[in-house]
Amino acid sequence: MIATLDFPRADALCRIQDPHCWTPEKTGLMVDACRELAMFHGERNPDIAHLYRTQRFDPASIRSEADLARLPMLGVSAMKRFLITSLPHESAALKLTSSGTRGQKTQIWFDAPSLERCQAMLQSQWRQEGLASTRPTNYLMFVYDPEQAKDLGIAFSDKNQQRFAPVHRSEYTIKKDAAGVWAFGADEAVKTLRSYVQEAKPVRLFGMPSFIYELLGNIQEPIVLPAGSWMVTGGGWKAAEDKTVSRARFRELAAERLGLPLENIRDGYGMAEHCAPYLECRAHRFHVPAFCRVLARDPVTLAPLNPGRVGLLELITPFNAMMPNLAILTTDMGELDAQSCPCGYNSPTFTLAGRGGLAKHKGCALSAGDIVRRS
Repeated sequence: MIATLDFPRADALCRIQDPHCWTPEKTGLMVDACRELAMFHGERNPDIAHLYRTQRFDPASIRSEADLARLPMLGVSAMKRFLITSLPHESAALKLTSSGTRGQKTQIWFDAPSLERCQAMLQSQWRQEGLASTRPTNYLMFVYDPEQAKDLGIAFSDKNQQRFAPVHRSEYTIKKDAAGVWAFGADEAVKTLRSYVQEAKPVRLFGMPSFIYELLGNIQEPIVLPAGSWMVTGGGWKAAEDKTVSRARFRELAAERLGLPLENIRDGYGMAEHCAPYLECRAHRFHVPAFCRVLARDPVTLAPLNPGRVGLLELITPFNAMMPNLAILTTDMGELDAQSCPCGYNSPTFTLAGRGGLAKHKGCALSAGDIVRRS
């Protein structure tokens, strides 16, 4: 039995630098950390122990990179229906929910050390991509106002991204109206951007591209943002894609209307059930950081697929002791890219291909679409 809550391998892995540059040492640390967390959850969580027994899986057998594909997966649908924890509930330092509707909300809990590991993973990626700055910055946030959203995961994560450059001013564009219904203030957002330009400080636009796309449509004359400005999108693509706007065209439109260099327009990928962040490189491809693994699996057999073949995405990251989300089978379709990325990083990249299944989970993307249509 594991008699301590110390996870030295996971701690070291989540704090590595330059995570998009893989080395044999980082790969070995990933294997060791996955074994460490798999053994812990197998001993502390009866549901995971049952899963391991039925699949005849011994967590101590994880000894190589190839073994990571044998980790029993927890489906995101199970996490939307059940609260599954490996530590006592009083150990939770932070409790968040996804933005799903129709009862399909995921609860994601962290104990304090796991939250620190998660924060460290995000920090190392942003530093590697040049997003860490000491310059006072103005923020325009295209997510739910965290003062009103409280425990909503996407509101927390976007506010959390403000710690990488000092906040001069910060405004949220999605707030509850007098009736208590979420509403998007596109006109106010344009006014705020114009006032930011007058202050001549770098500007960072964070949040869901559905709302940013609506903002861009409200800009008649280009608003050229100060040097050092960035746009980082995440979630909420559904409403933009319904209007047949490709990601490439979205970037071009943002560059035209806001004067941003294309390399300063990035998209992020993630989900509440997994928590680990994925960030586009300057070539606009999603890299797999050294503390994560992404597999594409056959939707019928669940066999791992070779690069270039589209399947259900599995996401692996060994950081959370509070919940057993070590290996998650998503409802997202995607593929590992067969060609190396021109940006120069040696980590694998993957491409998203949409949602799988007959019914869509109503997460932040579909909720964003509802709000955009109402606004």
